[in-house]
Parts: sequence; C-alpha cells; structure tokens
Amino acid sequence: MPETTYRVAQWATGSIGQIGIRHFVDNPVYELVAVHVTNPDKVGTDAGELAGVPPVGVAATSDIDQLIALRPDCVHYAPLHADVDDLCRLLEAGINVVTPVGFVYPTPNSRADFDRLGDACEAGGASFHGTGIHPGFSGDLLPLVFSRLFTRIDQVQVRETADLSTHPSKAMQDALGFARDPVEAVEDPAPLITTMDSIFEQSMTMVVEGLGWTVDRFTTDFDVATAKRDLHVRSGTIPAGTVAGERFVWTAWVDDEPLVVFRTFWKMDDDLEPDWGYGSIKYSCVIEGDPSIEVNFESAHEHPDGDEGYWGRVWTAMNTINPIPAVCDAAPGVLTHLDLPLVRPRGLVRPRTADFGEPVGLGDPVGA
Repeated sequence: MPETTYRVAQWATGSIGQIGIRHFVDNPVYELVAVHVTNPDKVGTDAGELAGVPPVGVAATSDIDQLIALRPDCVHYAPLHADVDDLCRLLEAGINVVTPVGFVYPTPNSRADFDRLGDACEAGGASFHGTGIHPGFSGDLLPLVFSRLFTRIDQVQVRETADLSTHPSKAMQDALGFARDPVEAVEDPAPLITTMDSIFEQSMTMVVEGLGWTVDRFTTDFDVATAKRDLHVRSGTIPAGTVAGERFVWTAWVDDEPLVVFRTFWKMDDDLEPDWGYGSIKYSCVIEGDPSIEVNFESAHEHPDGDEGYWGRVWTAMNTINPIPAVCDAAPGVLTHLDLPLVRPRGLVRPRTADFGEPVGLGDPVGA
C-alpha cells in the first residue's frame, strides 16, 4: 500500500466522472469518500452503480455542504459547465480542486475568475489546478515539453480530430450546436463554443508566455459541415442538412505573426458536406523551426465496442486526476502547468482487477 492515501470526491458523474470513480476505486493511492450529482434521480445511488462497477459504499449527494463535511483532500470537478461559486465554496473550505473544464492559464478575459479562485485558495489554504486533454495537454504542455529540443521556433500548430458519434452526452451535443441549422449555428454559435474560445485563449497564452512572449491578439475562424442523411448517433439524431461537423482555427498572434495555431475538427460522421478530409481520432503537434518536428498520438488499440472516443475521455480524466498528489502537496494557490513540478503519477503500476470496469463501450448512456 502507498504511504500516503488521498481522500477524494467526484463532482458530476457523466462520461468523465464515471472514469474518475472507477479509477479512484481501483487505485490504492485514493479513497473515494463522496460523489456529487445534479440529477435528483441519482441522489442516494451508490457510486459504483453510477460508474458501472460493483457497489463501493459511497452514496451520491446533491448537497455541497454534505460533501464539504466529509473533508476530502481533493475534488475532481467534472461537470459540463463550471460554476465559480461552487468552486470557491470548496476552496474556501480548504478542499483542493482539480478540473478538466478550463481555468488552465490566466488571460485578460479570464482574470476576474482567476482572481476569485486565487482569493478562495488563500482564504481556505487550498490549491486549484485546471487541465484536461485539450486544453491542458496536447496544445500546451506537450509543445512546451518538446520546445526543449529546438534552437529556434517559428510556429506551433496543434490539430485535434475527434469523432463524437459515440459520445454518450446529449447535453454536450446540444451545447456544441450539433443538429442545428448551419446558418444559425455560424451566425449565433452555441454557448459552449463561446466558452471554448476563452478556454483555448488560455491554452495558447500559456504556450506563448512559456516561450517568453506576449500575445498581441487572438482570432477565431469557425465553420460547419452538414449531414448528408439522417444520422443516428449515440447521443441522439442529427437530421440531414443540419450541423454534423465543426471546424475551428484559433490563432494567437505575436508581432503580426501567427505564433500558435490550434485546428480542431469535430465530426458526427465521415461523409459530410463539405468533406474536409477528416482523419482518424488523434492529436498532432507540429513545431516549425530549427529543427522542425511533428508529434502525433492516438490510441494504440481499437476499442472493443468501437467507441474510439472513449480513449479521449480517459485521457481527459487522467491528465486531471494524476496531478492530484502534487496539487494537494503544493502551497496554496491557483496552479498552472508552469507552477507545478514534474507530475509523477502514483499508483498506476498495479495489477488489473477483475472489476476495474474499463473499457466501457456502447451501453446505455448515463447522464451527467
């Protein structure tokens, strides 16, 4: 058994939260002491049932005061939308928080939230860390690590390709604007897309400032592709002629040059209008300079049920969970990747148990 055990709580039990519960139950570094839900139908349900594993003796609650009273060392906060008031309540109570829903790096547009979180950390003596897979790893931590290999850098390009057809969340489908009229979707982007602008600004700023520069301005290009036929995806139906693909280009400009460029492609099908040449689900980082390099990563094995997006959800959860010991052990404050030491994941080298519960494939969707 490890010398230190961290008492943790899972906030939200959607696709990311379920992965968190399964990991906390199986990894001896952690003790799951609380689960917070927003769906009243889930209150009182055992966390194991919510995550697709045997009962673990922890009943879900919707009462933040009950969670705080259990005094977890850290909360893995993974709802679809963040509530800064709730985050500050936890931090002011002395509970550390890690989250994959943003807050990866302060920018002028996010400064007010970061100031509130920082004040809450100071009041409670707690630490806060925002990360994820993108932003939080492929677009910021990964290029900063590989920048060590260069004598000179001209541009950082990051590309994400994601097939969302097997994603279980109807709420996320709606929040991103899939199944909308294409003209309306471009002229009046869905709320989560506006939120993504802010989050990716944070990620690009981390890279630019990590390289010693300051962002002059940001630009966003957004376009959509439509379904050629009715699509029946895991989260619902995408009628023909409505949004079934989304393409983004986020750019951070320095001295009138595009220093950091993020290209994101989200799709519900391979046969869309127009055809943008979507490839497989992967992350790609190209750094142009001396010498130029390209780094790609994707799953090395196919998902047994065809749910290839599942691996991306695991990456999102684990890049947030694995820093928990470092965040708990750090001095109070809002911690970005530039503040944390090299994260050394704990408890990963262990035998696989029969009821680990992964990978979870295309069963009935479980709500957030």
